[in-house]
Amino acid sequence: MRKIILLACTAAILPVQANAAEKFVATNFYVTNTKASSIDDNSGYWVVTFEGISKVSAGPIDTMAVTCDGSGFWNAKGTSGQGICVHGVGEDTFTLRWEAEPGAGENKWQILAGKGKYLNITGQGIVTTQKLPGNRRISTLQGEVELTE
Repeated sequence: MRKIILLACTAAILPVQANAAEKFVATNFYVTNTKASSIDDNSGYWVVTFEGISKVSAGPIDTMAVTCDGSGFWNAKGTSGQGICVHGVGEDTFTLRWEAEPGAGENKWQILAGKGKYLNITGQGIVTTQKLPGNRRISTLQGEVELTE
């Protein structure tokens, strides 16, 4: 009986290996569909859907399809908004939230949840977006991601 208790106590104090967050970098290439309306001469609101591919260059995530939806406002101070992006299709997906603030050169993202092989994913970082001619955009996400099994 004492051996069992001693083994149980020893097992309880042994360090558990934790996965450390990894550097994450992805470049998202999108085609956008934006609807915008003016509130007055100096302000308005917008709604957007982005569809494309997220090409991962660092981190534990695969290159995959990405679809984003968001909305926000513009005024003399700049553009603000927020939304979500679903990365992947089928069972192996994760969802992140993004937020844009007026005048910010970099905006924020944070992973909300995952499923399938991304079930226990967490992460956060910054994102910069570049408008291209027509209805195209490129966003670069940088940060840290942790994917535990």
